Amino acid sequence: MKEVFKPPKVRVVDVALASNPLVDPKGPWGFRLTLSVDNPNTYPLNVTYVAYTAIIGRETVAEGEQRSDLRIEASGVTEVKVQLTVRPEAFSKVGRQMLQARRLDYEFNGSVGLDAPVVGVIRIPFSKTGAIDPVDLLIKKGFGFN
Repeated sequence: MKEVFKPPKVRVVDVALASNPLVDPKGPWGFRLTLSVDNPNTYPLNVTYVAYTAIIGRETVAEGEQRSDLRIEASGVTEVKVQLTVRPEAFSKVGRQMLQARRLDYEFNGSVGLDAPVVGVIRIPFSKTGAIDPVDLLIKKGFGFN
């Protein structure tokens, strides 16, 4: 079966704010995580779930699992969009860390559950790490200190 089934590749494409936190600063904030799933197989696969964890600095700001019934076409790349809910209280802790450091590390980890013929549901992990420079982020978003 290993010769017939080729594991897909999953990568994080983007993480974007999907709601306006200024409207309800104490309510949960919505983000959209965009994943790219590359299916090298000659048959389609179905996404059954996407599990995720988002960490900024030393704080876990989001975690969860979203059920899905998205189809990943054969021999191609499909974008999968996942809605994340972030706890604002976690960002207040992150804000304090930003004041203490010029850079904050971030991580998005998780897995995509794919239902493959004969094999059943398989878990394909994804991960993206990097660093945020708070001053640089404000400048790029137009909130700079000009």
